[in-house]
Amino acid sequence: MRIKSIIAEKDTVEFCYEGSSVKISVMDKELRIFEEIGYEVATGPIYSKIQLAVRGGNVYVISPFGENEVKDPSNILKGIMQLAELVKEKHKGLYEKMQRVIGTVPT
Repeated sequence: MRIKSIIAEKDTVEFCYEGSSVKISVMDKELRIFEEIGYEVATGPIYSKIQLAVRGGNVYVISPFGENEVKDPSNILKGIMQLAELVKEKHKGLYEKMQRVIGTVPT
């Protein structure tokens, strides 16, 4: 995965992937990965209905049809860990939150 730039904030990291804005947010004890598909001035960002959730070392696809565990999440977790290393330089607190959810840092 080639990422040229990231925006790291309190609980969210944003990056561009093939012309789309992708965000990873730390929500309680999970990472939620989603695409920002639009923006309305009155209501704010509009996010995709199909998202990924990382919790307890597992990855889940969340869609209007329900939630299903990804059988082999190794590439997804590897990509998140690579992104987390980029976040480490910009926002150490967010990096630590991401690592706790992924399970590489004790809670």
